[in-house]
Amino acid sequence: MTLTSIEKAAIAWECERLIHLYAMLNDAGDFHAMAEMFIDNGVFARPTQADNPIQGKAAILQAYTSRPPRFTRHLITSVVVTVEDADHARAHSYLTLHTGQAGEHLPRTAEPAYLIGDFKDRFVKDGGAWKFSERLGSLALKVGG
Repeated sequence: MTLTSIEKAAIAWECERLIHLYAMLNDAGDFHAMAEMFIDNGVFARPTQADNPIQGKAAILQAYTSRPPRFTRHLITSVVVTVEDADHARAHSYLTLHTGQAGEHLPRTAEPAYLIGDFKDRFVKDGGAWKFSERLGSLALKVGG
């Protein structure tokens, strides 16, 4: 079945929304909600550990909850979604990661170094909802530090 341009646009919007929501949940420290954005056997690779992919929701959650607390802001840009069919899509996006000291005091002091990288994502419609089947990060630049 051929998708209409409106159907393709709706799928692309849903997938782009997942990319941005993932970044916001990461910054908020809501790792349980992040892990739920993957299918059960989904694959994730941090941009800083591109050669060490993690498979499965539980392992992804464990990887995030085992990190020491920190303050982050993930800035996501240049998102391009390609709709493959009614149940599959892929995307490529850029990210800039800024970190700072954990704590309650605002504004926080930013670390002078930051990272620029990208994500290559695969999405699948699972139980009526779009989820990540694969989220593979890589680094392009380390700035400062």
